[in-house]
Amino acid sequence: MLTHVQIVHVPVSDQDRAKDFYVDRLGMSVIADMTMGPHGRWLQVAPSGAATTIALVPGDDSSTPGSATLVFETTDIEADVAQLRKRGLDLPDEIEDMPWARAIRFTDPDGNNLVLQTPAAAQG
Repeated sequence: MLTHVQIVHVPVSDQDRAKDFYVDRLGMSVIADMTMGPHGRWLQVAPSGAATTIALVPGDDSSTPGSATLVFETTDIEADVAQLRKRGLDLPDEIEDMPWARAIRFTDPDGNNLVLQTPAAAQG
């Protein structure tokens, strides 16, 4: 039986630049950063306490940097947006109000699409 998504691969053009963005700007933690011999570098990050992690992998013929979309959930989108701006992220001016969520959309340095949202059920 499937229990959860363990790892999502996000193709990037520069793993060090991606690490700086996901760790220093988004506030994630490094789960693993190691050399895998001829297979290159394994770089894995995640939000604190998350069951699913993100592998920042070099782009190749099957996965182009900028081709991923990641949706992150938060319980306080306003506070998180303020914190991300303090960390130097250039975010859109307004949070979008939709029937299913309040969300803000932005990209990482490779153009991968990121969404931070509070589901409608969690809005109070």
